[in-house]
Amino acid sequence: MQTLTVKCKLVLSKEHRDALDATMRAFAAACNDAIAVGRRLNTASNIRIHRVCYSDLRARHGLTANLAVRAIARAAGILKVKKRQCSTVRPTSIDYDARIFSFREADWTVSLSTVQGRIRVPIAVGAYQKRLLSSRKPTSAVVWKTRQGDYYIGIHINVETPPPEDEHGWIGVDLGIASIATLSDGTVFSGDQIERVRARYERTRRSLQRKGTRGAKRVLKRLSGRERRFQQSINHTISRRIVDRAIAEGKGVRLEDLSGIRKSVRVRKSQRRRIHRWAFYDLRIKIAYKCALAGVPFELIDPRYTSQRCPVCGHTERANRKSQSKFVCRSCGLEANADVVGAINIALGGAVNHPEVALVDVETVLHGQDTGLRRRAATSPPSLGVGS
Repeated sequence: MQTLTVKCKLVLSKEHRDALDATMRAFAAACNDAIAVGRRLNTASNIRIHRVCYSDLRARHGLTANLAVRAIARAAGILKVKKRQCSTVRPTSIDYDARIFSFREADWTVSLSTVQGRIRVPIAVGAYQKRLLSSRKPTSAVVWKTRQGDYYIGIHINVETPPPEDEHGWIGVDLGIASIATLSDGTVFSGDQIERVRARYERTRRSLQRKGTRGAKRVLKRLSGRERRFQQSINHTISRRIVDRAIAEGKGVRLEDLSGIRKSVRVRKSQRRRIHRWAFYDLRIKIAYKCALAGVPFELIDPRYTSQRCPVCGHTERANRKSQSKFVCRSCGLEANADVVGAINIALGGAVNHPEVALVDVETVLHGQDTGLRRRAATSPPSLGVGS
């Protein structure tokens, strides 16, 4: 199951705007008080913080019961993240659950609890939002205010992901840095454009950081937003093309589960910026929810050895991967792009959890025009062990 957030603009009267502003101020103050309690108790436990300060938050800030509950939950979530434990909450957003929020499709309105009572607000929806929200009963949402003074609501909906079936095939997707994504049919989505844009932003960022003026800091914040939106746009485009191909071919999509890779991967100092700015998780999320909306099966597999295993003979050895881009099997002599080999192994189900899976047919692989795989004579005897 995938949880999606449908973003809609709120159409507010002056009274509704004033009510939401007052609620945002009270909600933020309650969050900060709850954070202070958690720090004093040295805990990030939602239950412990709730027991100590729930009644005080309601009395002090005039919140309804569930707005106080949501404020405590947000405070606990902040305290659980080490880098955010000293942060404060600004009065720009409110969390809502099923008791203090409801959506009505009949007139495309939402009902929201505020410190001035319940309000019913129209939302501006297009065809895309209507398609996602139709016939659904969402139970949670977030309301926020932008710097420009506009108010939006993010309505959370759950979309069921179809279960994997044995009848259909799979498109394997190998994620990387030089190539953002490589498919098992040989399609490559290059990262050259992103790297050029990032390098330009990096040069500008260094220049502004050396200045250190107030104006320079404002520009840095604006550039950060532009770079993030550019990366998300690229990921939207790539994920859309991958899912469209899966729909056309009647296949599911398999990706590597790269959770925690930034902590485990070892790269040269010159490459650290690239690895830490690599938005692979954002791409994975976009592929996952697009698959769920389209009814395409989606699966994550163990990435270990996928770039070292030969998809034809199954021989696995670190020496099979000659370089970042070149794969040569030391047993059967298969020669190919390493990312394509990794994508094929991902499509097959991985090299760790599915060792019994049937290998790719030799003739299909060696003569496939799209993948560019070919065979040459083996250069050395096969290794007896599995590469690490």
